[in-house]
Amino acid sequence: MNVQWQRYKELELVPDTISAPKRRFELFLLAAAWRSLVNALMWEHFYEQRTDHLERCWENNLDKSESGLQKLLRLMN
Repeated sequence: MNVQWQRYKELELVPDTISAPKRRFELFLLAAAWRSLVNALMWEHFYEQRTDHLERCWENNLDKSESGLQKLLRLMN
């Protein structure tokens, strides 16, 4: 991190009297918790959208002569 801090200081014209920031473990835990929450919500949304799509396909089937098993096999393709 020292090289990164030196580059940042040079680019942003930070005075040499300012010391490098210290990493905080609490912030790391908060960021990890936030990432896991967003990831869980994303997967929930993905599965909900996929289920809704399959239900719409099942209901909007134009060929009413197919049995339930034939519909399922066709939708799985």
